[in-house]
Amino acid sequence: MPQGGLVQANPPKQEVGARHALGSPLARFLELRGRRVIQACAAAWYTVPGGFLMSLPYQAMLQPEPEELQHMLRDTRSLGARFPSLVRSGLASGLYVLCPGPYDISSLHVKHRPRVRHAQTRFEFRPAQKAELIDQGRALNLSTMSRQGRYDPEFGDRRPWERFVEAAFACEGISVPAVFSGSRLSAYMIVCREQGWLHILHQMSRLEDLPDFPNHLLTYSVTAQAAADKSLDAVCYGYVPLFAADGLHEYKLRFGYRLIPHRSVIHLHPAVKAVAQHPVSRAVVRLARRLRPHDQRLETIQSVLEGAQSSIRG
Repeated sequence: MPQGGLVQANPPKQEVGARHALGSPLARFLELRGRRVIQACAAAWYTVPGGFLMSLPYQAMLQPEPEELQHMLRDTRSLGARFPSLVRSGLASGLYVLCPGPYDISSLHVKHRPRVRHAQTRFEFRPAQKAELIDQGRALNLSTMSRQGRYDPEFGDRRPWERFVEAAFACEGISVPAVFSGSRLSAYMIVCREQGWLHILHQMSRLEDLPDFPNHLLTYSVTAQAAADKSLDAVCYGYVPLFAADGLHEYKLRFGYRLIPHRSVIHLHPAVKAVAQHPVSRAVVRLARRLRPHDQRLETIQSVLEGAQSSIRG
C-alpha cells in the first residue's frame, strides 16, 4: 500500500538559511503568544519552554559556526539551541513531508481508508471559529496531553490558552481546520502557510470521540486540500519528536507523508554543557528514566543530552 508515494522522487529542496523568517506568519504567531523571536547566525530563532532556541523556518537547513552560536546563547541567556542540518552531526531526525499531486481515499494505507469513510458519516469538516476554539479547545488539549503523559500550560491553563487563540486568529497565514459532531468540537489543527509550505503545527482531539476516528478525517481532509493546491511546494507534518512515537510515525506514513531525514543539532551554553557532560548528571538522568520509563519530559531531557554529545563529535 502507498505510504509515501505522493512525495516526488526528488522531494522539495530544504532551504538553507531563513530569509524573511522574522516577518513570516509563523514568527508573528509566536511573538503574539509571548515567544521571543530574534535574528542571529544568519537565521531566525524563537524561544521554547526549557530555555532553548529553535530555528525558523523548520525546513531551513543551517550551518552556523560554533562561535556564532555561543555568542547568540550568551546574548539571549539561553541554555541551548536546536536546529536542523544536512552536514552536521546530531540526533537522527527529519521532517514529515508530502508534495502536492493526485490524492484521494485510495492514496491512504488500506487500514486508514475505512476509518476515514466511517468518520465522514459521523463528523463535519470545517474551520473552527474563534469562540468555538476558546470555549471547547482547552478540553481537547487537556484530553490529548493526558493521553500523552505531558502538560503544557499554554494549552492547559485558561488565560494562556485564550492568548494562543487570539494570536492564531490575528495572524494571516494561520488557520484552524477542525471536525465537529454537531456543535461539539471533536478535533482541530493549527496550520500555518508560508514560503510555499503548509505547516501542521498542532493537532488535538477529544478522547470520547476517538472510536469514530476524528483525527483520521481531519488529517485526510487537510492533506487532500493541500495536495490539490498547486501553489504549494510541500505540506509539512512536523519534526520527528525527541521522544519515542512509533504510533505517530506510522500514522503519518499511512497518510502518504514521507520522512525526509536530517540531523537535529543541539548546541549547549558552555555552563550548561559542563554540567550536562558530567558523568553524575548523565547517571542521574538514566536512573530517572529507569524509574519513570514513560515520562516524556525525562525522555526528552535524555535525548537532548545525547544530541548535544553527538553534535559535539560532529
